[in-house]
Amino acid sequence: MIYSIKQLIRCKKQLPSNFNQWYLIISKRKRTTIAHLAAQHKCLPPDFDRWYLRDKDRQTVAHIATRCGYLPSNFNQWNLANNTGWTVAHEAAYYGHLPSDFNQWELANCYGYTVAHIAARHRCLPPNFNQWNLANNTGWTVAHEAARYHCLPSNFNQWELADNNGWTVAHEAAMYGYLPPNFNQWNLAKEDGWTVAHVAASHGHLPSDFNQWDISDYINARSVAHVAAYHNRLPSNFNQWEITDKHGRTVAWEAYEHGHLPSNFDRWDLIKKNQEKRNNHDLFNRTITRYDS
Repeated sequence: MIYSIKQLIRCKKQLPSNFNQWYLIISKRKRTTIAHLAAQHKCLPPDFDRWYLRDKDRQTVAHIATRCGYLPSNFNQWNLANNTGWTVAHEAAYYGHLPSDFNQWELANCYGYTVAHIAARHRCLPPNFNQWNLANNTGWTVAHEAARYHCLPSNFNQWELADNNGWTVAHEAAMYGYLPPNFNQWNLAKEDGWTVAHVAASHGHLPSDFNQWDISDYINARSVAHVAAYHNRLPSNFNQWEITDKHGRTVAWEAYEHGHLPSNFDRWDLIKKNQEKRNNHDLFNRTITRYDS
């Protein structure tokens, strides 16, 4: 009997109108039911109501149906979840099948990822979405996700939202070059003082009119200019070569050491000063080594 039902479903033929044994198992290993197979082949009847039937991984019939874009318009059991807390709503967001009036964005899986996180990842958040501070278990917000996938609205202004390590939405957008042209919160910093400007400099996404080169981190007083010099991303008209970090290294030395000095560079006194300091430091280390031996 089960074999004949499976054949009917796979041929997408209509099951008897009075069929009600949707719970019958067709795969003992996966514990897949007739209903799961029917959902996969879009053969469920219009009045089907056993969306809660689960397989071995607690994947419901509704999960299968939404994956195939086959849920009815009046479906409302969005919180049905599998063994990792992944709900039918997560599945619908992943495949872009959420209805326009969906509003249960806070439903989360076991890692704290909400439906809104998944919708942001797949760029299907509605235009009026405003729950940007919904966060997963590590503090990663929907805004972080939207910044990574370039789907923040043009009027977004909650750049200071941060995860548990202090990484803000602005940091994430700066990494991928998605900051708006009028952005000006360059000194937003994570726990070690690494600012949005540092991130933008290291990835080549600073605007052409940027001029806050002396913004520094908390640990080594390493400036944005040092980072830009390291990555060969200083503008051609840069002239603040004397900016110094905690160890006395100038921006000029940073660029010199990595072969990134411009052809018209003329501040060799800064290079000489850093070279002398390094030589003295090396001499001191050699002396200590001989003394210890």
